[in-house]
Amino acid sequence: MKTENNRIQIQEELLLAKQSRIEGNEGRARVCARRAAGAAVAKYLNQKDDLYESTNTFSALLTFQNNKDLPERIQLALTRLIQQVDQQHQLPPGVDLLEEAKLVINFTEVGE
Repeated sequence: MKTENNRIQIQEELLLAKQSRIEGNEGRARVCARRAAGAAVAKYLNQKDDLYESTNTFSALLTFQNNKDLPERIQLALTRLIQQVDQQHQLPPGVDLLEEAKLVINFTEVGE
């Protein structure tokens, strides 16, 4: 049941991210993308280690990023997901957190 609720949460966050982007609210889209990826990572870590407990989705992303066995592209996606915006609330050009979140989510689902 918990796994199903987690999948629903991930899908809802991705939908909110897409909708926010359509509405021109890129900041909210980034937040939702991060939450979706963090929820997927937390689920993955919980399945691999029953003792893992995340205080929030951001800490799950940080914990997962410390795994040196991850593919380079997933490491890059995690780095981008935890990267802070600049003073103009922007990420570097070409960084799309929705796409990065989808990569991380797909990776964690394959590892189930």
